[in-house]
Amino acid sequence: MFASEVPSPTRRHNECPICHWRETELFCVAADRVRRAPEESWDVVRCRRCGFGWTEPLLGTEELSGYYPPTYLGTIDTRIGEFLEGKLQRSRSWRGETEKVRLVMRYVASGRVLDVGCGDGKFLWALPPDRYERAGIERSAKTVELVRRRMPDIDLVSGDIHSPELEPGRYDLITFWHVLEHLPRPDLVLERVGKLLRPGGWLIISLPCIDSLQASLFRSFWYGFDDVPRHLHHFSKASLNRLLENAGFLTVRHLLFSRLVNFHSLKHSLLNWSNERFHSRIPYYALKPALLGLEAFERVTGRYGIRTVIARKRQGTND
Repeated sequence: MFASEVPSPTRRHNECPICHWRETELFCVAADRVRRAPEESWDVVRCRRCGFGWTEPLLGTEELSGYYPPTYLGTIDTRIGEFLEGKLQRSRSWRGETEKVRLVMRYVASGRVLDVGCGDGKFLWALPPDRYERAGIERSAKTVELVRRRMPDIDLVSGDIHSPELEPGRYDLITFWHVLEHLPRPDLVLERVGKLLRPGGWLIISLPCIDSLQASLFRSFWYGFDDVPRHLHHFSKASLNRLLENAGFLTVRHLLFSRLVNFHSLKHSLLNWSNERFHSRIPYYALKPALLGLEAFERVTGRYGIRTVIARKRQGTND
């Protein structure tokens, strides 16, 4: 109903980087909706064995930097000011950060937290400073400088997860809030995470899931593909479990912890379909009530669009 095209029969791309299976399929062709560049399209290819997906062609770091517009992180200085004045905490968007904090506190009551790809650090702002030592890593040096100047109690580092400034064995929790899908070589990223965590340390990853009901139903209109080509990889439950196991982690739980974020993805997927297929929002408004039933079915089947996995570094894993 919603798919823009039916996936082609088995195609031969490079072997899956996760399970090394050589049979892949074209899941869909996606456009960059952040930059609103419909003239560019990208193949989303999926492994027929473990379900791991990737964007083709995969862009290198330098080439990819041009696909992050200056407004990608929003107006950071304004947002910091609103937080320091207490205005941000009264906004609807702040609910997303407090949801994350409540989840974290169920597993790590206090300790040292590192947020990877932290942007302006909103999640870190929401963590109680009397319970957590808050650190973040962010590629944008300009963002890091701005936050450091106005919020010096939060330790932000300019760079990536492989930065030598990050001390091995230091952290009790490392988080990836919609970041892992942006990073090349997720296997090496998780290997590095294992070195940064103390023995028994915790890892939380939240990301769009390609084996979700949303992805299967909406295909190229799915909100999880809006960030192609910045989303280099597209994870399934099975491929994420395999990556974690190979990196020395025990998967504790997969969950839908934020109905707010998941429904946002459903809503915008339907909106994409309505606008691009019919050039009108009328079908969107007509079908929007049905999203509640679809969301309920997602919860029953476990095939939700936004998956969050809780994992723990195995005791005795080499640093």
